Amino acid sequence: MYRKLIISTAIFVLLLSPACSRERLWKSTPALQTFNSPSYVARFEPLKKEADFFNWFRLTVMNKTGKDMEIDWNRTKYIHKGKDQGLFVFSGIAPYTVKNLTIPADVIPANGTFSRDIVPFKLIAFTPLREQSIDTKRHNIIAGLIPEGENGILLVIRQGGKIARAKIVVAIESRELKGQGD
Repeated sequence: MYRKLIISTAIFVLLLSPACSRERLWKSTPALQTFNSPSYVARFEPLKKEADFFNWFRLTVMNKTGKDMEIDWNRTKYIHKGKDQGLFVFSGIAPYTVKNLTIPADVIPANGTFSRDIVPFKLIAFTPLREQSIDTKRHNIIAGLIPEGENGILLVIRQGGKIARAKIVVAIESRELKGQGD
């Protein structure tokens, strides 16, 4: 009961706030950033999922070699304004693997492509966790607003005992739409 009252009050305050009632246009420059290495191509793209603002990223990696490679999610980091801001999470990830830094690697097959929608752990809100996995379809993870400025990924790829890193960055900005909120 108390929680419902707090949530209702917060929503009411947000609706009355003139700054929050103004519409904003969110833009990413570039819309899709690509990193090309001799062994893989990685694409990093901000997404607006069920929102008017960016709240997810899509990472796509194309393996250009004849051997499998892996994304090391425990070492791959979210970068904001040049600083490490922690891990990425995604639908189906077990919360204890994030806490213990034991997130299983994803395999990119030889000459294959892998794609996953990811969100910075720091920018999510959880509803009470009654199950063992994070799954947006069950609404126990809510991706928050990706802030303006330089946003990116420090991607860590493993292949045959070697580690490769790639920093991929986009610039996110917003502007108020004219004639709104006056």
